Amino acid sequence: MITYEWNHDDLAYIEKKLGSMKKEARRALRDAVNKTAVSARNRLRQVAQERYTVKAGGFNSRMDINPKATIASPTAVLKVKGRTLTMPRYHYTHPKSGVKAEILSGHGLKTVVGSRDIKAFVAGVASGKGSTSQVLQRKGPSRYPLKVLRSPSVPKQIEMVYDGKRITSTPLKKEIEKLYRKNVEQQIERFLNS
Repeated sequence: MITYEWNHDDLAYIEKKLGSMKKEARRALRDAVNKTAVSARNRLRQVAQERYTVKAGGFNSRMDINPKATIASPTAVLKVKGRTLTMPRYHYTHPKSGVKAEILSGHGLKTVVGSRDIKAFVAGVASGKGSTSQVLQRKGPSRYPLKVLRSPSVPKQIEMVYDGKRITSTPLKKEIEKLYRKNVEQQIERFLNS
């Protein structure tokens, strides 16, 4: 969860800049926060999709701005939810030699092998919506039990991109803070020119 919120210094700055229109300061602040939240959501999704090979549908349904900033409470919350994703949501192949997957873009396909050198395989799994392919792996030398292989969840991927942890050289946190400042200035200009 990423929160974009105001502080009293921001409000005082906007009121000072607006001068006689200072009663519009809370509206300007609300609009700047909401615009930043929407842009941040799009930018986070874009960078995460560049970094990870997950398909777009894996991100779109899992990122939401709720609640949005209001005049009374100019705080927007970007909620990123979801469990770990199954391997078929990423770039993978399944030749006879075992499943190969690429989670991080540009790292190439690597054979998926468990802790006991047990290779993964693809099989159809019955679900409520019919049969879907899953990447499975045996838990031991016997045929059963099987486990469904999963990779990082969307919230974890967004966290890695936002904070810049081993994923990107420039964390998006700083870029989004600059974007917020730019949006505050744009809203001040908008109210002064209206």
